[in-house]
Amino acid sequence: MTKILLVDDEPPIVSFLEHLFADSGYQTLSAFDGITALREFFAGRPDAAIIDLKMPHMDGLELCRRIREISNIPIIVLTGLGQVGEKVNAFNAGADDHVVKPASGRELVARVEACLRRGQWPLTVESRSPYTDPHLTLDFIRREVFVDGESKDLTPIEYSLLVLFVRRPGEALSLEFLLSNAWGPGYDTFDLVKWHISNLRKKLENKAGKMPAIVTVRGFGYRYEPFSSNW
Repeated sequence: MTKILLVDDEPPIVSFLEHLFADSGYQTLSAFDGITALREFFAGRPDAAIIDLKMPHMDGLELCRRIREISNIPIIVLTGLGQVGEKVNAFNAGADDHVVKPASGRELVARVEACLRRGQWPLTVESRSPYTDPHLTLDFIRREVFVDGESKDLTPIEYSLLVLFVRRPGEALSLEFLLSNAWGPGYDTFDLVKWHISNLRKKLENKAGKMPAIVTVRGFGYRYEPFSSNW
C-alpha cells in the first residue's frame, strides 16, 4: 500500500489528513515536528510527503533538505496565502509542489496522486534508448542524468521537465505545455515552472560552472539548446 508522510504541528490538521488519505486508500505516517518526521521517514520509507513549513525543532525547509539528501520521493509543502518567499525557499529546498492553506481535501489528494503518477510514467518504445548529446546523457530506464559524465540528482519534477526538453531539443516549449505535461491538469501557476527551471539550471552545471542551455523565450516559455555556445 502506498504510504504518505504527513507533517504538521497542529494535531487537528494531522488528524484531518490521516482520515482523508486513509479514506482514499493510503497508509499514513504522521509527525508533529521535523525531527520526529525524519525518524518516521527512515523507519517507514514513505512514497510521498506532505509537509508544513512552520514547525518547532526542525522546520519544513530543513526537513525537505534532509529528505532530498537521500530520496527523490514527491514532496508537497503547505504554505501561507501569498507567501511567495516561502514557496521559493521550499522549491530551493527540494519541494515538488505547494498547496496554500487552507486547502481542500480533494485538492490535496489530487496533488499527491499527480506527483505519484509522474514517477510511474510508462516508457514509450522510442524513449527506452538513452538520450545523449555532447554534454548531457539521460538513461530513461534507470532515470539517471549525467552532465559530462557526472551524475546529477534531480527531483521528480526537475527530471520530468528535462525529459520534455530533450525530447524536443531546440524547440520552444510554452509555459502552458510545460505546466500541463510536468504537473498535469488542474495547475495554472506559471511560477511553478519558472522556479523549477531555475533550480534545474543550477543542477545541470558541470565542474566548470557551465550548463546545457535552457534558454528563456521571452513571453512564451523555454527551449533546450544542446549545442549552445554556453559551453
